[in-house]
Amino acid sequence: MMKNNHEERRSHPRFISTLPLEISTPDFNFQTRTTNLSCSGILCEIDRFIPVQTKLNVTMRLSLVVDDHKIKKSVSCPAIVSRIDPAEQKDIGNYNVGIVFLHIEGKDKEFILQFIRQKNLKEAKELKRLYLQLKEMAGRLVELEECHPTAEHFRKVISGAIMELDAAAHILDYEINELKNLE
Repeated sequence: MMKNNHEERRSHPRFISTLPLEISTPDFNFQTRTTNLSCSGILCEIDRFIPVQTKLNVTMRLSLVVDDHKIKKSVSCPAIVSRIDPAEQKDIGNYNVGIVFLHIEGKDKEFILQFIRQKNLKEAKELKRLYLQLKEMAGRLVELEECHPTAEHFRKVISGAIMELDAAAHILDYEINELKNLE
């Protein structure tokens, strides 16, 4: 599959996450939410046009769980608008804005990386749980086939999906182990 130009230029993993975001310049200040984030920048949707190369300041609020304690942190840094595109959905007048951090403190960058890893691990575990539930459902459908004719159709569909997901489950196990090792 061909990647678009924005994906090819990315040097850090992105995480789809909706986080509170404050954007400010000497001329304006407003609040929005991130669409995704990495340790090098963010994507957000805003309701006004901001020209590419506009310098601004961004502030995000993140939280991590470390040793069963929730740590909240506000990360602020200077940034620049790297791209602005009309939003494909929703209301006319909304824009998807790519913002690149100009200078981010090392400890803030590491906090963002930990946040992304923690969220990715949580979602990978949830995907694994759903996969195992699907396998369990297929087993129960075998039992139901004896008393209900439609159960066979369900079992065949789910069995086909499980066969396709088996390869991805191995990748998911690898990802979970790698993310756990990074903690």
